Amino acid sequence: MSISALLEKNKLRVAKRVAEAEEDLDLSLFLNKESLTPRTIAEPFPHVVIDNIFTLETYTSLEQIFQENFNKGLSQSITEMDKFHPFDIEYDGYLLTPPPQHRNKTPLSVFYSVAWNMFFSRLFKQPTTFETSLAFHHHPPGDSTGFVHHDFVDKYFDIRARQPNMVIPFDTAPARAIPPHLFLREKRIISILFYLANPPWRSGDGGETGLYTTDQTTLAKSVAPVNNRLVAFHTSPRSFHAFQSNTLPRNCIVQWFHMPEEFL
Repeated sequence: MSISALLEKNKLRVAKRVAEAEEDLDLSLFLNKESLTPRTIAEPFPHVVIDNIFTLETYTSLEQIFQENFNKGLSQSITEMDKFHPFDIEYDGYLLTPPPQHRNKTPLSVFYSVAWNMFFSRLFKQPTTFETSLAFHHHPPGDSTGFVHHDFVDKYFDIRARQPNMVIPFDTAPARAIPPHLFLREKRIISILFYLANPPWRSGDGGETGLYTTDQTTLAKSVAPVNNRLVAFHTSPRSFHAFQSNTLPRNCIVQWFHMPEEFL
């Protein structure tokens, strides 16, 4: 890493600490006490599984928000963005990107807070930028096991979307008509899945998140979609994972945090 990159990385670290202090959001108001000190698991790649992460009141509110959006119906058009719609790749299931919430200390706004970002940054000892992206995912019964992949890919952020707490809450495709200097290009570096609004899960129901070894075929661990459970992992070229086929609906919130490749 160059000296200039090191200096910029240090400036980012300071800016995030300042923004976190100014935001003044206490995660302990939303998370159960036991969730604040999770244990990181090293294999097959660094990850955590946190059960009952949110308080009952917070979880209930998040489930209600998810259900309200789900009740709008499923669209079969990838352009109908205000409803759950198919992925734009060959992948079973539906997604919806909700409008970001950041101005009030409500349960969904926690996901867009600097405090939430810093919680996972510290957990994995991985610096991150202010940039994030989030989506609701739904897999109806009978979806196929997804392809094994990692999330260590480039994403672009429009700096004009930066919020008062410094967070840019969604990624976007760079448009030719917009000057390149208005876009940030960053790698996904932390991945999060939070399960909610699911029927009671039993072994054999499927819908797990499978974690794979670097041979991309050996399933090292399956994380069941139990409500109010969160799985997060350090994203790298070896963090291979995939959705597992399901016999019951499987719902979750997915989120990523990012870092420029030159800072890694």
